[in-house]
Amino acid sequence: MRKGRRSLPAYAVAEYSISERARQKLVEIYANTELHFGSMQADAYNAGFEKLFELIASFPGIGRSADEIRPGYRRYRHQAHYIFYTLGKDHVLIETILHAAQDLRPELFD
Repeated sequence: MRKGRRSLPAYAVAEYSISERARQKLVEIYANTELHFGSMQADAYNAGFEKLFELIASFPGIGRSADEIRPGYRRYRHQAHYIFYTLGKDHVLIETILHAAQDLRPELFD
């Protein structure tokens, strides 16, 4: 193992939870997608998030390290958004979801 890198589980945790912040972001993303693209697209985009949460929980190392934002955070891109998450002992916590066009700064995660 390389120095300075956190060891990722070699197994699938397969459970995840969603923070209140991430839950609120999902509501905002759904409303914005529905407004601009219609309810069918909003439903499809939301379903994509759900499938990716399951994928991340099954393969927690799939995302890239986001230690430059906050130590221990990882990120995975879903179309126009980044899913930020952390690894617990036996689950993944979806911390927040941000638009990929945003200037990603540590203060966005406070």
